[in-house]
Amino acid sequence: MHARRWLAVVVAVSLAFTLLVSVTSVVHFAYRSASLHAAAETAAALISLLAAQLMYGRFRRSLDRRDLLLTAALVLFAAANLFFSAIPAVTTFDRGAFQTWAPALSRVVAAAVFAAGAFAVSRPVHRPTAAVRRVMALCALTLLVIGTGTALAGDALPRAIEPGLSPEASSRPRIVGEPSVLALQLVVMILFAAAAVGFARAADRTRDSLMLWFAIGATLAAFARLNYFLFPSLYSEYFYAGDVLRLGFFGALLIGGTRELSVAQRELEQSAVLEERRRLAREIHDGMAQDLVFIVQEAEHLARHNGGSESAADIATAARRALDDSRGAISALVRPTDEPLADALARVAQETAGRWGSAVDAHVAVGVELPPSTREALLRIVGEAVANAARHGRARRIRVDLAECPKLELRIADDGVGFDPASLDERSGRHGISGMRERAERVGGQLRVESRPGEGTQVVVVLP
Repeated sequence: MHARRWLAVVVAVSLAFTLLVSVTSVVHFAYRSASLHAAAETAAALISLLAAQLMYGRFRRSLDRRDLLLTAALVLFAAANLFFSAIPAVTTFDRGAFQTWAPALSRVVAAAVFAAGAFAVSRPVHRPTAAVRRVMALCALTLLVIGTGTALAGDALPRAIEPGLSPEASSRPRIVGEPSVLALQLVVMILFAAAAVGFARAADRTRDSLMLWFAIGATLAAFARLNYFLFPSLYSEYFYAGDVLRLGFFGALLIGGTRELSVAQRELEQSAVLEERRRLAREIHDGMAQDLVFIVQEAEHLARHNGGSESAADIATAARRALDDSRGAISALVRPTDEPLADALARVAQETAGRWGSAVDAHVAVGVELPPSTREALLRIVGEAVANAARHGRARRIRVDLAECPKLELRIADDGVGFDPASLDERSGRHGISGMRERAERVGGQLRVESRPGEGTQVVVVLP
């Protein structure tokens, strides 16, 4: 499902929830529980702190300016929740207007940075360490100014709502409280709504699951601010419908962050595997492959200058086959593990034919997914068949087709000199047909060879 459709679903659910608690009496829209309110603030602080840490890890891998902005936004949310909400909520003395304005102003700044991250153009940060230091220092300075300013202003600042005002006096929400605080709620709601749209567009464009969860979270946060506008319980000891949606916002951040963590782990694993494969490829290339090149050259020299020795020619042929196998192994080790099958088959065929000056036309069905063992068997069969067509069949053009009709069928056809399959000397294995057949049978397939002298050759592999 596209991100915008997910967004529409979340909007519908959030709107239904808001109407349920605001218009009907099925669910009470406010519950007086200072401990529950403190627990919600603490949970929001811890989740946002964890999300900020996970986002920072993503930035260290991507070095993307957008990820740095989102890291800064989550740090602001975490610090505001921890120092301006969670800690004051568990204390016993009244901090007056500080508990209204410090979190309100810091969340406006955090929401603005969050929305900026949603629309930021992806650009690399060339000096990430220095950039992180500057951004974190700016976040700390912003929070320090807000906290110090509101603490010094003290009771000169208006409260969000009157201390004696209780939602229990009415069965419906009421738009009450300080107008400036209500205006801030609307501003933050607009910022979150804009961020939701930006993240949804980014998710559709990049297929990034983290952007999708950020879009979902921003939508929930926007509706939370709408609920706080109806009754600003964020600054009271009541647990209100807006708190449920606000916790949903942080829950979406947590889910997106944990999914991002699993993606990072897979990338690290793939990187380690790829590095080991490259190391093995270097060892084969610098060791065994070089020795095989020497054996081929010396055996061919002996065959030419020793009266056409059949033994020397056989040694040269066997060494050349082993050299081709080693080159195929090197190519398999260094190729990307997530390379599409169509690209991999076309590349193997072209690389192999290119060693002998032949041309390849590859027509491979896109989107075919195979188990790793079957995939590797087909790649090795293509390499062997193309090498035989170019080297022994002296083919000028080779065609490779992979199609589903309805079974998966691989066909390698050439315009070479052809041969009589019945007269093939299987003992020498000159054409490698026995090896290709064994590979096909090991993965449950069947291989057949169609050829006549002067009419080229076709190697066909049919998989179940």
